[in-house]
Amino acid sequence: MTTDGDNSPSRSAAPSPCPPAARPRRVRLLGALALGAIALAGGAAWAYARWAHVTENDARVRADMITIASRVDGWVTARSVTDGEKIHSGELLAVIDQREAALRLAELRAKLDSTHLQEKRAAAQLRVIEATSPDAVAAAKARREAVEASQRSAASRLDEAQRDFARADAVVGRLVSRELWDQRQTQLRQAEESERAAAAELAAADAALADAEAKLGDVDALRAEVDSLAADAAQIEAQIRQKEIDLADCELHSPIDGVVDDKFVQPGEYVIPGQRLFIVHDPKGVWIDADIKETKLTRLKPGQTVEVSVDAYPDRRFVGRIERIGAAATSEFALLPSPNPSGNFTKITQRVPVRIAVQQPDDDPLRPGMMVEVDIDTSHF
Repeated sequence: MTTDGDNSPSRSAAPSPCPPAARPRRVRLLGALALGAIALAGGAAWAYARWAHVTENDARVRADMITIASRVDGWVTARSVTDGEKIHSGELLAVIDQREAALRLAELRAKLDSTHLQEKRAAAQLRVIEATSPDAVAAAKARREAVEASQRSAASRLDEAQRDFARADAVVGRLVSRELWDQRQTQLRQAEESERAAAAELAAADAALADAEAKLGDVDALRAEVDSLAADAAQIEAQIRQKEIDLADCELHSPIDGVVDDKFVQPGEYVIPGQRLFIVHDPKGVWIDADIKETKLTRLKPGQTVEVSVDAYPDRRFVGRIERIGAAATSEFALLPSPNPSGNFTKITQRVPVRIAVQQPDDDPLRPGMMVEVDIDTSHF
């Protein structure tokens, strides 16, 4: 029998591709699979990062902090820099009262000039004596020899006059007239006078020779005096150099191109030797010290790349490299070491300092003491 309308048996409906109740289950299944894949990928990335990177947040920016101290005592008369100022090598930082050192230096220089004059005078005398004394001694010796010959001749004439007078005196009035006797007596007296004069000249020649020889002996004394004055001059010159150093130390100059971190003195204050006045550092010479656990050291080598994150600049990244790894754990330098006398022992992982070289940008953002985090890439070693 044939029927009309939609209830005809020849028009049966097509089956649905997915029942309505099954769709939410499929969506949840796909979502779970996607989340599992993401979690797996994240876990794999985390595991790779743990294997290929060493991270540490206990790191700081370091620099050589130079303490500038006074070597002399005195009143501070000027201070030309203050905290935070950039300075250049050789720039004047402060001045200590220089008056006393300058006066002492002037006194020593005057004393040195006087000593040099005495040395020059003694040297001139020495040259004169060295040049004239040998000739004077030779002349005195020749003069003495001549006078001695004259004295011997006078003594011979005296002896002859004495014999002539004796013979005349023995026969006066018989064989010799009174007039001849007077003549012999006069000749005797003249010979005696000549002999005494020759003896006096010989004594004078002896004195002149002794004086010439004495002056020749002064050569050694003058040489000793010149050497002594030269030694005095050298000693004074050393004192002058010391006072010049003291005078220069009254001015404190910067040893580096850098920045003033702190000042500890005001103009008018009295300072003593060794008292610190400034702390400075070179901004271009900063580095990073990171204390790495000893269990991670086997993965570290000098030259490895390091990414640096600075707490003060969260939007900036810095790149460094490992410069060197410390030779001892930080606990070895503790002021209060912790021995174990009781026998109770708790094993604690030690940390070893690692120095990281970092390039300072032109604006010098890295400052000593800043906290940073480091991420060391160990995949290439």
